[in-house]
Amino acid sequence: MGLIPDDPIVACIERTGFPPWEKQATPICPVCGQECETVYCDASGEIVGCDECLCRKDAWETPECFPGKENE
Repeated sequence: MGLIPDDPIVACIERTGFPPWEKQATPICPVCGQECETVYCDASGEIVGCDECLCRKDAWETPECFPGKENE
């Protein structure tokens, strides 16, 4: 005997937290325009990107993080 799949309404609530008839706004990055979960700001509070359009780099492996040593 196979498993009975969840009702589509239950599946939607589990996925989004809301029933399908309650249309919820999705956060959009103001920099790249993609749906996102997290936005990142600079020291002044201005949004500089999101988890979709920014990437993380190791500072120890990034020459720009060592002023004056880029050409060595």
